[in-house]
Amino acid sequence: MNKNIILNNGEKMPIIGIGTDLVRDGLEVKTMIKSAIYAGYRLIDTADLYGNERGIGEAIKECIDEGIVKREDLFIQTKAPFHFDRYNYTYKSLDVQLQRLGLDYVDMYLLHHAYRGSFTWRWQVMDIYRALETLYRQGKTKNIGVCNFGKMHLNYLLSECDIKPQINQIEFHPQHQQRGVVELCKKNDIQVQGWGTLNNGRIFDEPLFDEIGKNYNKNAAQIAIKYAIQKGVAPLVRSQKPNRQKEMLDVFNFEINSADMKKLDDLDGGEFSHNHEGEPIEEAIKSKQIEIKKYKMFGFLPFMKKYKKNRRITKYYLFGIPIVKTDKKIIEIPKDKQTKTLAGVERERERESNPANPQKSKKGSLK
Repeated sequence: MNKNIILNNGEKMPIIGIGTDLVRDGLEVKTMIKSAIYAGYRLIDTADLYGNERGIGEAIKECIDEGIVKREDLFIQTKAPFHFDRYNYTYKSLDVQLQRLGLDYVDMYLLHHAYRGSFTWRWQVMDIYRALETLYRQGKTKNIGVCNFGKMHLNYLLSECDIKPQINQIEFHPQHQQRGVVELCKKNDIQVQGWGTLNNGRIFDEPLFDEIGKNYNKNAAQIAIKYAIQKGVAPLVRSQKPNRQKEMLDVFNFEINSADMKKLDDLDGGEFSHNHEGEPIEEAIKSKQIEIKKYKMFGFLPFMKKYKKNRRITKYYLFGIPIVKTDKKIIEIPKDKQTKTLAGVERERERESNPANPQKSKKGSLK
């Protein structure tokens, strides 16, 4: 099987990439990236938001100096600043990021997200994307793309942009397949790249992955990665352990049959890897384990949802993005201490009712 994908502009992109979200800058990310390159990874994904571009650049330089790879062998992608918009800021930011990475160009520069002002997101997205188009024309990036774009965002972007994005990087795994977005991307020749391929480790709680894996002598992670590839999605994976990194590349010597693919298809439940305690939203709603309250603007425009899973956990979503999670922890008092506490309350009330002789009577005591 070919380990590269041809994008809509003719550029090649490795199918599997190594992600670096939550990996600290310095020695941690440097060690991780060097071991990943040794293992065979050629696509490295980072972002301004991750704060680890400098360490990644050092790892790349050392691998090139050691003769492990050449610059042209690598596919380095990063993302524009997350919290800022405007053309000029985005345009200037890539120079700063290239300096951190120690590179003359990146292979992919991405707009990190579309979720901005409810009434201003259109012009904000296009302001950033116009900067990406300019950087593309100038050769500072060989490809441009977007992240976390839904159908509404993609349709608007495609109606306004001059250069079609090469990829849309979204969360994708068997428990969260985003089929509508994937279909729209395929229809418009936009490659889907998937983050959260292992559902933040929750695939290991689903027995089906291991059951299917036995049919091919593969583990759960390899099944999830292969599933994405057979769905036409380029998966991103993340591990700092060299043996795990190698395992996750060992997926090109088998195919999941149609019956097993159907079983994995049936796992889809809209479960986000970064919020919902391992339970698909739809299933939780059906079992009445989540109480949902929707907030509408002007009485008809939904803009916020409140999910109350239990008496402890409440989550708020603004236009589908998690913004607040509250956890009212319940302190369980041991039974022996509960008895003492109640006895103390009883004595206190008795003293209040009988100030002259608090031990005289137990009338009015708690039972």
